[in-house]
Amino acid sequence: MFRLLCTAEFDDIWTERFRQLVEMDRIGFSLDKDPKKRLGQDRIIEALQGYDIHISGYEKLTKEVLYRCPDLKLILSVRDGPEENIDIQACTELGIPVLFSSGRCERSVPEFTFLAMMMMAKPVNLASGVFRTEKWTAENDLRLRRINESSTEMAGKTVGIVGLGRNGIGLAARCQAFQMHVIGYDPYVDKKKAEGLQLELLSLEELFDRADFVVLMARVTEETRHMASRELLWRMKPGACLVNTARAALVDSQALEDALEQGRIRAALDVFDEEPLPNDSWVYRIPQERLLLTPHLAGVSQERIVYQSEKLYQALTIYMRGQLPPNVANREVFARDSFKGRGSQLYGCA
Repeated sequence: MFRLLCTAEFDDIWTERFRQLVEMDRIGFSLDKDPKKRLGQDRIIEALQGYDIHISGYEKLTKEVLYRCPDLKLILSVRDGPEENIDIQACTELGIPVLFSSGRCERSVPEFTFLAMMMMAKPVNLASGVFRTEKWTAENDLRLRRINESSTEMAGKTVGIVGLGRNGIGLAARCQAFQMHVIGYDPYVDKKKAEGLQLELLSLEELFDRADFVVLMARVTEETRHMASRELLWRMKPGACLVNTARAALVDSQALEDALEQGRIRAALDVFDEEPLPNDSWVYRIPQERLLLTPHLAGVSQERIVYQSEKLYQALTIYMRGQLPPNVANREVFARDSFKGRGSQLYGCA
């Protein structure tokens, strides 16, 4: 029986089902969510010796790591973007297919993002904080109620979504349910598909000009890095809100800091250039009515772990039956001679 090592978050029920297919062991972050339990390079190399399959979460699978794990034949990534911690090119060179759990956050991220928008529209966080700190008394009754005078309704507002993948489309549907006007930017989505989604495709410049909420949902590539530039941030309407639950690298952080310091715009940020943040980070200087801060929570939910576990189980069973699952990060690997000595040993082995 083939051996599998899991270092990612995984659902116990699906763990038992995996064990009907392979010998499965779990270590590190898989069992203890303390970030310090994530394995460094030497430890992950040592841990993977003798294992045929690896369920990967956050450990860095660099070229050096992969070349020093000669038994590894298949990688299953719980992430929607396995390239963030796995050297996909090195896997292809070595003949190791990478299957991944696409869409694991397609509900949690749009829900969380819409919640962030709502919290910027309605000062619930501030009102609740004052309520708990001062309690609700006859003396502060009017002041507490007046906190909500800045509240605005979502209906009729324009949301501009940058990146119309699963998460972006999921957010669009939620915004439309609240009678918002949805505009979008994505060079890989054509006009016909946009019409089917009942949204208007615009250039980035037009989107930043018109949106009350600009929401970043794109992947980080050379083209998208710092796409929310100083020029675009300065085009936003006064008081408009930038929401980033994708990746910090999509934004020119210095430009965003300047825009928020000057009170030009507002923002809701779930991702940052450095995580965790240093104690002297500039974000702590911005008042909470202009900046909502959350510590990289958008993709986290109880259901996500179950969903990613199920998706990887399905991918592995399909692969072991000799069929290609839909979510392969490096399809070109199957044409490599190196595949015959590695990944092919699992392909169709059921």
